[in-house]
Amino acid sequence: MLHRYRCRQCRAASPPGSRRATEAYRQQHRDTEHGGLVPDGEQITRVPGSTPDPDSRYVSTPAILGGLALLALASAIARTLGR
Repeated sequence: MLHRYRCRQCRAASPPGSRRATEAYRQQHRDTEHGGLVPDGEQITRVPGSTPDPDSRYVSTPAILGGLALLALASAIARTLGR
């Protein structure tokens, strides 16, 4: 799941990234721009449309290929046994 840090005082935003990377960006921003203080109105938000796992939107290619290989093997065995 992608997150983004926003500082309303500076109108700065981090690039989308993991929660951990976003929190690190937030701390770095606090330290460099605000002397370690917490700026009013800062927030970490989830990027709309992101999923918990970026690959979860798609069917796994190795799983598809494995399934096709099993079907081909079953077909070959059936032909060999004369069915």
